[in-house]
Amino acid sequence: MDWVGSLVVLVVLLLIGLAIGLPVAFTFFGISFGGLYLLFGPTALLLIAEHSFASVALFAFIPIPLFVFMGEVLLRSGLAGETVDGADRWIGRVPGRLSVSAVAGGTLLGTLSGASMAAVAMLGSTLLPEMTRRNYRPEMSVAPILAAGGLAVLIPPSAIAVLLGALAKVSIAKLLIAGIVPGLLLALVYVVYFVGRAVLQPRLAPPSANLDLSWRARLRTLWLLIPIGTLIVVVTGFIFFGVATPSEAAAMGALAAVMLAAVFGRMSWEVIRDALMSTVATSTMVLLVIAGSTAYSQVLGATGATSKLVAVVTALPLAPILMVLGMQAIVLALGCFIDGVSIMLVTLPIFMPIVATLGLDPIWFAVLILIQIELAGITPPFGLLLFVLKGVRPELRTRDIYRSVVPIVLMQFFVAGLVMGFPELATFLPSLMGRP
Repeated sequence: MDWVGSLVVLVVLLLIGLAIGLPVAFTFFGISFGGLYLLFGPTALLLIAEHSFASVALFAFIPIPLFVFMGEVLLRSGLAGETVDGADRWIGRVPGRLSVSAVAGGTLLGTLSGASMAAVAMLGSTLLPEMTRRNYRPEMSVAPILAAGGLAVLIPPSAIAVLLGALAKVSIAKLLIAGIVPGLLLALVYVVYFVGRAVLQPRLAPPSANLDLSWRARLRTLWLLIPIGTLIVVVTGFIFFGVATPSEAAAMGALAAVMLAAVFGRMSWEVIRDALMSTVATSTMVLLVIAGSTAYSQVLGATGATSKLVAVVTALPLAPILMVLGMQAIVLALGCFIDGVSIMLVTLPIFMPIVATLGLDPIWFAVLILIQIELAGITPPFGLLLFVLKGVRPELRTRDIYRSVVPIVLMQFFVAGLVMGFPELATFLPSLMGRP
């Protein structure tokens, strides 16, 4: 079988496995073992074992469990939720205040935990009932919560960004910092949109009443906002100024989260136990998927599919920017059916060699992929964040959820276009970074 046939068979088998609900890691391993066995015989098992261990036994992956643990401690201790409530006091009586609060809360949760699903679940269970009570329409309640949840993909510390950086073999520290400006820009676009719509259509988001927004009430929230804000600045700032590597900054962040929970009287053995168990489960899943993806890349390389496809694509009479658009379109299409981690594992082994051959900035391209991964979480019919919100608020109609994400998708297209047109939005901060 030639390389085209091999590529088609491997990709189709992978998509079938994901479509029928097989675990991602087992799908990768099954296809990889079958393909390598046909090529090399019984030594296939030894090849997979050696390369799988080598793929995950990397220092670069240490931030993943540490960032996850930091977020779990803050979420399970209740500090993350109180931080969102405190920030809400400082927003004031702007039109669509609760919608803006959802975006601000998602931005804060992104900097605290980097977990999109956790952000959507928390905001959906806390803010959405209040929005419903105040007669907010789905366009101004469901939409900002889904939009805010996705911000955790871009804003550091992002476990997804760490994983993408490791898979794409780019600087994880630079990729984490590169997501700051696009992430905050996207949050700003959301805020402008929701405030503007509340001004033009007040019936969608009736003004809040009987809310204590006095300076005394606001100042009372500083006792929590200041230390949490310091944690955010320290973790991101240490990476930016080269004081610490991402692994070292993640370790300091995890320790600081435990200390903060203890200082505020929120630490208990139950919190530690639940945070550790969730961290182990999440990290094990991620590392298994990485090992399976590495084995899958072996099969692609052994059949010659990767090198031949790169040669064919780079020989096309197309401008590099059109190729970048095409690769993003593929990610967006896959996002309608499979989750973001699976998308990265399917596409990056093919995309990154093309990016290198075209001479494009890999950090810039990785940020564009992160934006599309963020979009994949809310893209119907199978966006993961859609199901998370439906799970915590089952009374929501699926039709309303799907309809509410349309403006969010358009705004993310707009920001992706800005990053494509002005690469400095993603590359300026990394270029200023110090060396750890």
